[in-house]
Amino acid sequence: MDLALDPQLWLLTALAGFAAGLIDSIVGGGGLVLTPAMLNLHPGLHILQAIGTQRTSSIFGTSVAAWNYLRRIRIERRILISACVAALVASAGGVQLAKRIDADVLKWTVLAICVVLAVYTVLRKDLGLREERRFHPKHEAIAAASIGAATGFYNGLIGPGTGTIMVFAFVSFLGLDFLKSSAVSKSANVAADLSSWTVLMLSGFVLWALAIPLVVGNVIGSYIGSHLAIRRGQGFVRAMFLAIVLALIARQAWQLANA
Repeated sequence: MDLALDPQLWLLTALAGFAAGLIDSIVGGGGLVLTPAMLNLHPGLHILQAIGTQRTSSIFGTSVAAWNYLRRIRIERRILISACVAALVASAGGVQLAKRIDADVLKWTVLAICVVLAVYTVLRKDLGLREERRFHPKHEAIAAASIGAATGFYNGLIGPGTGTIMVFAFVSFLGLDFLKSSAVSKSANVAADLSSWTVLMLSGFVLWALAIPLVVGNVIGSYIGSHLAIRRGQGFVRAMFLAIVLALIARQAWQLANA
């Protein structure tokens, strides 16, 4: 495809990256914006080129968000490091398995997961508004590694909604509040993205001419979004979480209905 971008197309690509970074830095789900935007703005893209290229920007933007959170929110190293290492390793395995699984099975899996998340969040009105640690400190590293491995594998296998599912897992399984869960999730998501992105990049699916405006927009959006989440607090992040989950459900249902 022709990768010469005129100023208007460059700006629109950067704006798509900005919107994705803003949403993703709060509670995940930036792919809801970025994937359809990229395929509409650049219709000649192969789906793996779109994923590999936008994951390039996600690594930069999510790293900025993670840095913002970790500067202001204290997270125990045993949780943070365990989750990141497990996500890094598991994501590579997920990418390999994704090549061998029917895409429709993956779509139905995403839809089922999102419905469960939405129902559970609605029924638990206080979910994530305060910390309710569920493990002894000695066992939290194992629990965090389990979450990192499961969601990292999902990242490589399926992709969309990884950050949102990570936030939910750290809230509901480990007992962190939404802000701490977002902080850990951003870091673990960077690790998972690096792993799966490396596989896509080495396979030639990263288009750097498109990645540059995406990176610029995503970094700015992530910086603003993470500041907004920290300033507005738990209730705001919880509301955004539920909105993104419902959007994921609508997206997956529409795709399956029109398959």
